[in-house]
Amino acid sequence: MKYMKFLNFIKRHAIIMSSLFVLLLIVTSFGLKVVSTNAIMPFGGKIQKVTYCTCSLNLAIMVGPPGPGVFTYEPGASTIKAFYQIFRPGPWVLGSYTPGGVCTSWYICGMYPCCLPDMTTPPPIGTISEAGTSM
Repeated sequence: MKYMKFLNFIKRHAIIMSSLFVLLLIVTSFGLKVVSTNAIMPFGGKIQKVTYCTCSLNLAIMVGPPGPGVFTYEPGASTIKAFYQIFRPGPWVLGSYTPGGVCTSWYICGMYPCCLPDMTTPPPIGTISEAGTSM
């Protein structure tokens, strides 16, 4: 009996019920969490230079061809496999990175120390996700 009354109410107030349904859909769609992912891109080549970033506590690694660029190694976030030779120039490295990264070092600004982007290395193009090295 109550069910029939509810159906009659919906039939008589179709515009109100449709509006409430659309409003519910709009509110729900804005409430959903959208997770963005960074593209994982490959790189690889011979390690040409390693810069220790004293302020950001990471490494900037300059890699030569065939997949060149400057990449940051973040302890705890980057995974290194194989021979773990990421800390010196010479070995070959192959891996993947996500865009973005920073290498800052301590400099003297006037009379006080400050963190600035490292001036001895070009800015990094990405942060290493995982990589493997040769001996």
